[in-house]
Amino acid sequence: MIEKKFKTNINCNNCLNSVTPFLNQEMDIEEWQVDLSHPDRILSASLEEDDANLVIHAIEKAGFKAELIED
Repeated sequence: MIEKKFKTNINCNNCLNSVTPFLNQEMDIEEWQVDLSHPDRILSASLEEDDANLVIHAIEKAGFKAELIED
């Protein structure tokens, strides 16, 4: 499993409700969570493949933005 972190503009629980179906439908995203208390609203995702674009595109489909944080 590959762990990736993203800076997002997901600000609240309603935003989380909006992105949840888009992230959950991606089979290569095993687990994910958003830290709403962090100023950059960090989304952590466990991926089957090393493909950060999978998460970015799912977030964009939901109407939000995500930017990969390089380790």
